[in-house]
Amino acid sequence: MPSTTAGRVPVVYGSVLLNPAGRFAERAVLSSLGWAPGTPIDIRLVLPGVLVVVEAGGGEYAIARNGQLPIPSPVRRRAALRIGHRVLLAAYPHENRLIVVGQIALDTLLTDVRSLIDGGEQQ
Repeated sequence: MPSTTAGRVPVVYGSVLLNPAGRFAERAVLSSLGWAPGTPIDIRLVLPGVLVVVEAGGGEYAIARNGQLPIPSPVRRRAALRIGHRVLLAAYPHENRLIVVGQIALDTLLTDVRSLIDGGEQQ
């Protein structure tokens, strides 16, 4: 992936299964953000099936001791994330932000993309 003029990758992508504890560990993505165990974070639902995670001094949650990112059950329920579902991760190191995209949001996006493709073929 090409680096920026500052020598940093603009976006680091990953895909991971949400484990039975409601956590995930995708080392390349999480390490690109520099979040060590214990780093306080804030997790917000921004769209159906889409979460934004940012480092936050007074954050309600934190990176686990083993380096995994926890998604608490109330947040998972609101975002329609299920244990064992795959999520798409997009880390923006220069913004210190992680976007978590669940299956419901991916389904919506791909339905829209498929409609555009199908519409283009019919013209």
